[in-house]
Amino acid sequence: MSERLRDGLISAATFAITAILVGYFLFGEIRWQNVIGLSIGGFISWYYIVPRIHKRREEKNRK
Repeated sequence: MSERLRDGLISAATFAITAILVGYFLFGEIRWQNVIGLSIGGFISWYYIVPRIHKRREEKNRK
């Protein structure tokens, strides 16, 4: 399993658990739309966006 995939899955799980807990404790119910949306967003951000940011930052520091 690549590091990007692992980071994406970990962040998706973390965002999902956070959404469940916040929904339960603040609203009294679990809002599954929020859980699914945050899971997808967390995976996409940590699989695609964050590695590009790190790559550009490393390239900038090498110059």
